[in-house]
Amino acid sequence: MQHNLNENIKKYRKEMNLTQADLAEAFGVTEGAVSKWESGNTVPDISILMDLADFFDISVDTLLGYVISSKSIDGISDRMKKALDEGKYDEAISIAEKAVVRYPGNFKILYKCAYTYEMVLPYRNPKEYCKKAIELYESSLRYLSQNEDPEINELSIKMRIAYVKIWDDTDKALMDFEALNYMGINDVQIARLLMRKGKADEALDKYTKTMVRMLIENLDLAAGMYIALISTNKSKAFVEASELMDWYLAIIDATTNGKISYLTKLKTVILVLKAMSLSCSKEYDGMKDCIDKAYEIAKEFDKNPSNDFNGKIKFWHASKDHNTSVYDEIGHSAVDGIGNLLDEILHKPTPEMVIKKMEAARKYWESIKEE
Repeated sequence: MQHNLNENIKKYRKEMNLTQADLAEAFGVTEGAVSKWESGNTVPDISILMDLADFFDISVDTLLGYVISSKSIDGISDRMKKALDEGKYDEAISIAEKAVVRYPGNFKILYKCAYTYEMVLPYRNPKEYCKKAIELYESSLRYLSQNEDPEINELSIKMRIAYVKIWDDTDKALMDFEALNYMGINDVQIARLLMRKGKADEALDKYTKTMVRMLIENLDLAAGMYIALISTNKSKAFVEASELMDWYLAIIDATTNGKISYLTKLKTVILVLKAMSLSCSKEYDGMKDCIDKAYEIAKEFDKNPSNDFNGKIKFWHASKDHNTSVYDEIGHSAVDGIGNLLDEILHKPTPEMVIKKMEAARKYWESIKEE
């Protein structure tokens, strides 16, 4: 524990670009009084201390310079988690209540206690605990600068507040999720809340848009992981890369309704990627089969190209004005896209040894494509 009150008053005053005279005026004291606080000759009385802490937007503990033992904080957090894990909800709440009183200005305590109240909501008094959880999450935002967990930030805390509100006020929760719906991250939760309000059509529209976005995001995931796997130049990784493409092919086959859509073009991409990993594994018959299938599908796509999903996949319930057109970098034509994709993969920052193993796929493609 350290006591640096005088230094802290000076530090936080300067951070706010205030002179001693400015601070003195704000608190109705003389400039000399502020000077004595900062020199350590005198200390503010308790009421002024509390007002100073509030003025600087910090806790009294922080202003006084108390250094709280991280072991003590971690110990409290661990005890709350253990109680929750064991279903001892009253014990978890009891620990949280005492911790907040003891450490009212500590971010980790405020956040963990708020989380504890939230986790107990299904088993105890929702109304009372909702209010407490929200208060603590909102208080933790004031001390966010103390946070050392990269997984926690202002957005994630506001999201937790929105989840808590579901237990007490669906309308307010819906408003929060919509306000925080950056790039559609809350679409599924919004759809669930719309269902609670009896708005099935709106929920289905939101679910459909989410499904389309996930189809594209899963492609990015599969393709990115595929590149990482083959770049290791390991036999096991080549097999895993092929299995990863099978996983996404299964998603495509389970989603298509037989109509030409952007999914059709995606299937050619995945088949070509699989062919290249099979080439690395020297499974040349399988490689040729994938390229042959990709070629036939690409030719069918190019007869009536479509870069959207509207009404062309299963489970489609989006509104008529919803536009799902997608544009990629491999070219408008699916057939040309096969060649472009092979060239692109072979020119990515991939180990030379892997590129050589993939050459068989490109040579086969060159031998069968129509001029």
